[in-house]
Amino acid sequence: METTPPQEPRPAPLGDFREAPGQQQEGAPANKGPTSLVLAILAPLSMFLTGPFAGLAMLLTHGDDGYSRTPWVAPLVLFSLPLLFGTLALRLALPALKGSPRNSGNWSAAAVSLCICGLVFVLALGPALSLTGLF
Repeated sequence: METTPPQEPRPAPLGDFREAPGQQQEGAPANKGPTSLVLAILAPLSMFLTGPFAGLAMLLTHGDDGYSRTPWVAPLVLFSLPLLFGTLALRLALPALKGSPRNSGNWSAAAVSLCICGLVFVLALGPALSLTGLF
């Protein structure tokens, strides 16, 4: 006679992963504001890292006569890493503003993060608009 082993019970389905307003899921970080502030501070600082590469890209894409068929390469290299950090900081700051009380440290860190991200995005938008001929 063949005996089959007993089946193990299945785990219950996890359901919806979104958190209810005012409730924090287990394991989710409660400090999205300070985390977004750190990322927002890293955004302009990372321009010091990408600056030499942008200068090299400018030297390699411009000809001897000063004309370049690809003038967008150097700004793309310069702002690639800062815009990545700024986008991640923005992504963390907006839920921190919505879910935190107005006078909390989490809310104020997220608000400062949004100000720094706005500065980085405006700095990146300047060369892009200049290349289109608006400035």
